[in-house]
Amino acid sequence: MPRDIGAVPRMGSDSLAQREAEKVALGIVAAELGLSHVETQKRFPIGPAAAIVDAFAESTDEVVLLEVNARVGSAMKTATKNKVLKDTLKMLLIEQAHAAEWQGKRVRKMLVFLDPIARASFGPKAWANQAWDAFGVETHVCAIPDAHRVALIAAQAAQDLRADG
Repeated sequence: MPRDIGAVPRMGSDSLAQREAEKVALGIVAAELGLSHVETQKRFPIGPAAAIVDAFAESTDEVVLLEVNARVGSAMKTATKNKVLKDTLKMLLIEQAHAAEWQGKRVRKMLVFLDPIARASFGPKAWANQAWDAFGVETHVCAIPDAHRVALIAAQAAQDLRADG
């Protein structure tokens, strides 16, 4: 018998704890990379559409596109893995769409994970790792302060990201 998912309220996959942790992580990564000016939620036109990255920085010789995944404490579920792969595709599309504008600059595309367990969700034999290597997408695990980590774990526990069929 099919489950009536409309009868059970579904929590969103976003929370204040996630947004705050992502903000902290972006600050840490920007400092580690020596980025002086980082724009968050940067919108890029792509033909008639647009795409938004979590963070963007540009210098005279480099462009940095950053996407943050706030999963902590456990392996990623399929929907979260798919979100990371969509973020990858988005950064590749932005790079291609703005190639003429950024000609001569190194374009760094970076996926930032807030937990080594989440990063390990893409095992060494996963095709995603091969794609990231082939297309020059860097992955980075950023250690966030414990208070943010605890808040994230609590927020994730409250979210219903997978139907219990």
